Amino acid sequence: MKAGWERSNELITPNIEIVRNILKPFLKEKFVIQIQPLSGGLNNSNIKITTNTNERFVLRIYSKNSTSIGAERGLLNLLKGKVPVPQVLYIDSSSSVLNYPFLILSWVDGTQLSVMMNDNKRKISSIGNLVGKSLSQIHKIRFPESGFFDDSLKINEYVELNATVFLMYIEESLVQGYSDKHLGTELCNEVLKFSQKNSHLINQLGEQNFLVHSDFNPLNIFVEERDSNINISGILDWEYAFSGSPLIDIGNFLRYENVNSSKLLYEFIISYQDNGGYLPDKWLQKARLLDLISLCGLLDMKECGEVKAKDIKRLILNTMEEWDSYETIQKVLH
Repeated sequence: MKAGWERSNELITPNIEIVRNILKPFLKEKFVIQIQPLSGGLNNSNIKITTNTNERFVLRIYSKNSTSIGAERGLLNLLKGKVPVPQVLYIDSSSSVLNYPFLILSWVDGTQLSVMMNDNKRKISSIGNLVGKSLSQIHKIRFPESGFFDDSLKINEYVELNATVFLMYIEESLVQGYSDKHLGTELCNEVLKFSQKNSHLINQLGEQNFLVHSDFNPLNIFVEERDSNINISGILDWEYAFSGSPLIDIGNFLRYENVNSSKLLYEFIISYQDNGGYLPDKWLQKARLLDLISLCGLLDMKECGEVKAKDIKRLILNTMEEWDSYETIQKVLH
């Protein structure tokens, strides 16, 4: 699950003296005694901060080309009390103190869901149930229209997906972009034909004005286990969130699942629907097509990284090879 993927941006790791200086307005009389770069996140940089009072925070540093800090702050405030997310404690978007915008977030205890899924397979049913319920709560938040947010969570770039727009994104990556370099011309042509053949499904996505996390996967979900009970302690990294189709999050979460033998999928989808989530006809095929936009987009970089490119190629091939089997699953879980 993104194991060994190369970062999109260089990890920003200021030394402890710089961190102490930039956090003075927030910490006041307290001071930083330890900093530790955190794994996870391939774009922005996250650093664990420990103070002399043994309090812990996360310093979240945004890359210079990121414009998502204001929207992410707004979304975390909006989601407070609805789903478990870190609290925004301090913001500096001036880039004058650190040369980068940054947030201070509350510390989230727990373990990445990806770790628990590997170490405790007996809990898969409980995990699927919890995640399905949480995602249904996220998708209860709606906006006047679909598209990307500005700093105040207004839509500043309207986007509504249909077959034409879907193929435009696919062709931008496969034909006009760099995906050919990483997939090879033969596979690019195969993916393009596959996309053209099935693009009509995108015309029936349903409404597209729901809050979409857009990077909803087990690396960004933290869980805690107490007295044999599992709870979600935090859903992290909202930098890519926008207003769109809930199927984008469904496809992202199931990206690495072998859907033909996945207990997680069944529990996740049943819980999602039982808690108010809606799935249209052919939901799994539509979710996979939407995830194909993301996968091709991730390859549309001059330098992608060998591990990342190999993993994405495998995921794309899986989608095409498993395509017909999705029909049975859709009928059972709808």
